[in-house]
Formats: sequence, C-alpha cells, structure tokens
Amino acid sequence: MNRRNFLTGTVATVAALAAPPARPLPFRTEVSLKKLAAEKSLKVSTAYNGGGHFDLEALILHHCDIVTPENALKPGFLAPKRTINFAFERMDGTASFCRANGLRLHGHTLYWHQTQPAWLNDAGNSSFVRDYMSYAGQVMPRYGDLIDSWDVINEPFSDRKAGYRKNPVLDVHGDEFVRFLFRTARRAAPKAKLLINDYSLSCGAAYCQRKRDTALATVERLLKAGMSIDGVGLQAHLAPTQPVHKTPLSSFICGLNDLGLEVFITELDVNDIELPENIAKRDKLIAAIYKDYLGAVLEHDNVKRLGFWGLSDAEHWIVHGYAPFKRKRGTPRPALFDDRYRPKPAFFAVAEALNQAPART
Repeated sequence: MNRRNFLTGTVATVAALAAPPARPLPFRTEVSLKKLAAEKSLKVSTAYNGGGHFDLEALILHHCDIVTPENALKPGFLAPKRTINFAFERMDGTASFCRANGLRLHGHTLYWHQTQPAWLNDAGNSSFVRDYMSYAGQVMPRYGDLIDSWDVINEPFSDRKAGYRKNPVLDVHGDEFVRFLFRTARRAAPKAKLLINDYSLSCGAAYCQRKRDTALATVERLLKAGMSIDGVGLQAHLAPTQPVHKTPLSSFICGLNDLGLEVFITELDVNDIELPENIAKRDKLIAAIYKDYLGAVLEHDNVKRLGFWGLSDAEHWIVHGYAPFKRKRGTPRPALFDDRYRPKPAFFAVAEALNQAPART
C-alpha cells in the first residue's frame, strides 16, 4: 500500500471543519511563504487530508493560498461503487474549511488509474464514457466557487517506455480518453486551470528524460488536436538517490513555455531514505535539496505554483510509511515542519529560495 491508495482517518463533521482554526500558530514564524511567493507572482499550496487538525490548519492559513485534498477528491474514494451514494463528507469538510478562511482548492484528481471506481473497470463497456461524464458532472461543479485548478489526469505516462502507462482505459482509448477528460472538465469547471500531473519529470535519470520527452510530445500532439489544456504539474517527490539535473529540467520547462503552458509544482517533498541517521546532518542535506530544486525551477516565469505534499512531518505520507521506499533506521523528516509543527532548516531554505528567485513578469 502507498500514499496513493491510503485513505486515512475518520470522517469529520462538516460543522467541526467549518470554523476557522481555534489556535494560533503552534510555533510562530513571522515569515509567510505565501507572502514571499506573492512577491514573485507565485501561489503556494499544500496537500491536506482534512480531519480538523488545528495546528496544521494554522500553518496552512499562514503559509498557503490553496489546499489540495490529499485523498478526498479521488474517484475511488468518492464513488467506490456505482450503486453507493457519493462519499462527500470529508471533501465537504475540507471545502468548508477553505470557504471559511478564504482559501482556494486544487482538484486532485478527475482520473487516476490507482483510484478507479469499480464501475470503470470495463473500459470497453459501451456505457463507460457516459458514466464518467456523469461522474465528472456531479463532482466538479460541487466545489466550483473554490476551485482554482484540476489535475484532470494524474500519472498517465509510463516509467518503462515512451507513451502512456499500461492501463485498461488508456490501452483501449488512448488520446481519445484524455481529450474526452479535458472536454468534460472544461465544461464542468470553465474557469479552472486544467493540468496533466505526473512524477519523475524532474530527476536526471535516463527514464526521467524519456518521460519528459513523452510528456512534451504528448501535450504538443493533444494541443494540435484542439485540446484545451493549461499546464503540466510536476509532482517533484525528490530523493537524493535521483538527483535533479538543472539543464534538462530547465529545457523541459522552457519547452512547455514555448507551447504556451504553465507549470505547477504540485507535490514537493524530500524522501530522505539514503540520508544519515543524525538529524542535524540530515536536516541540512534535506534543506539543500529543497533549495537546489527551487533554484532550478523558480527562474522560469511560467512556473506559477509552489505546492507541497504536506507541510508537517506529523501528517506526512512518507512518515506514515506509505511512500514506496523506506528508511532502514530513523524516522523520516521530509517536510518543512517537524511532527510538533516546528520549522526545520528546510523551511528556511525554501524561504531563502523564494527571496532569491528573480522577479517575474
């Protein structure tokens, strides 16, 4: 099991989540990432799984403009079976928190192969397209007043070859299904930014370059076919075992810019699997990874969002063991704040990277 199929916690009541946080920041930092980012025409987002964690919500309000529901908008969570009513409770709670506090939402995700509802397993069924259109039409407008953007399709590209990943839907329908998703999303959320989101688009390994080439070629092909797409999401789950190479990454971002597309950093964190057990040394190395990555991407004007896959170690998917790789010794420390919501060197490295980023048009 990993983060992508992990559905944590119990469903909180909408009323409990509707009120603003009951506490101030647990450890005050005068620095606000969203204020630093705003000076560079950037927005800041974070994943949040809901549940009314007041200390975490205080951090979110201080540092973020946008919330990405970690699990609550995934199709398999909302509609596991065709005959069951939509499970909107957790998502409604998160939406109430955002609405009460002036935050926006990033929709994650309209389609993802790992959380596919049971009624979509037969991709060749004649009702497939009709069912998915009905699903999108019921889900996407529900939070339309809050939605800033959507991951229309998540992780479509193969790690092993050029092209789409092996998947019952994409195997049968390919580009046709992707175009259908974007047409449906545009009708249901006409003001939202619509993205293709994927991982391994940042590292220097050969398979990452193949994936970047695939993403760029696919997006260009779909745009020429008339598809309405606004940008590409770089998940940016960084690891010292797969270091970022600035030149190919910058070339990719420039290629997307040439196509008129924006870039969103959507799920940034650092998997410290191979870093030392000593916390002080490890925190310093993690901070350097964050800063180096942001130094490579923030110089590009078409990078519009800096999104973290969780602000604190206390609620982080890596800490809770749902990342595909594990530390052999010591508790992971992937986020900007520790499990007591105290800022770590990574937080100050991110703040410094934002300060040092060039001005944008």
